[in-house]
Amino acid sequence: MPKFSPLGALGSVRGFMSVVREVDFDEVRGRAETAPAILLVTDDQDRGERAVQRLFGDDAVAWVDFRTSQFGDVDRSRYDLVCVIDPDGQGILSEVDRSLGEDGSRKLVFLKSGKTGQSDAQLVQSRDQLVALNPDLTPALGRRFPELRLAAVRAIVDDTAKANAQFSLISNVPAMVPFIGGLVAASADLIVLTKNQVMMVYKIAAAHEKDLSDQMRIMRELAPVVGSGFVWRTIAREAASFLPLAAGTVPKVAIAYVGTVVLGRAADYYYRYGQKPTREHLREFTKRASETASRLRISRGDEVAVDQAAHDRTGNPPVS
Repeated sequence: MPKFSPLGALGSVRGFMSVVREVDFDEVRGRAETAPAILLVTDDQDRGERAVQRLFGDDAVAWVDFRTSQFGDVDRSRYDLVCVIDPDGQGILSEVDRSLGEDGSRKLVFLKSGKTGQSDAQLVQSRDQLVALNPDLTPALGRRFPELRLAAVRAIVDDTAKANAQFSLISNVPAMVPFIGGLVAASADLIVLTKNQVMMVYKIAAAHEKDLSDQMRIMRELAPVVGSGFVWRTIAREAASFLPLAAGTVPKVAIAYVGTVVLGRAADYYYRYGQKPTREHLREFTKRASETASRLRISRGDEVAVDQAAHDRTGNPPVS
């Protein structure tokens, strides 16, 4: 058996595909292709239907169950997501929360969408709440409900970028990028980051309603975008021009975060517009991700937090 090296694995499309073959996509595919079971609990059916149409899309009412009485009698094994709208403060949320018990933290979300005059910013916030509740459910929500797709992709990229940043903090991924290209060859830990990114790309494809039966095809068509070590070197070079330097080095956590965000946005761009992002796009993605990375708050615990006020909440409009 030939020896496995990070440089060989990440420095070419063929090497990238060898990494892809080690990733198990079946669980993500099964979850993404299963329609989420959603319950909306409110005291007013009409108000609930309007909220569903605005949040999930005009045709979404057929995919959502409604509960307008007996609020505290919810079958927690039946639903993946339970939304509560209670603008009049009747205590519906508390009743449902007690009914769901320990499942509540991964299923229950309180929405303000029942109020009249909700702004676009509040609508975006509500969608972000929905897709962020359970990462396992996020690709399915984007796949089933186009109105949630942008928020779903954003959550997928955010979660993976934070996970890779945390991994780089506690692992032996090099803290420096000597001569820019060293990040690729310096450590096999980079393989873990790349596998996370491979799964991220697959989830993004799922959210964009792509055929998930041929995983290798999905990766082959995106390999020039996300697979080459050249991309990592390019990201490192670009990030070095945007990130604040410390003794002439680029922080490893920031590189892991920025690299993952850029690859995620590149994949999203490809699926949304049907074409590969240009170098100008990649540079713009890198600049925005680097600005966010400069506001990373890193702890020694299990979490990498990002200043949400600095987060780029937009999509990927074409760069002129």
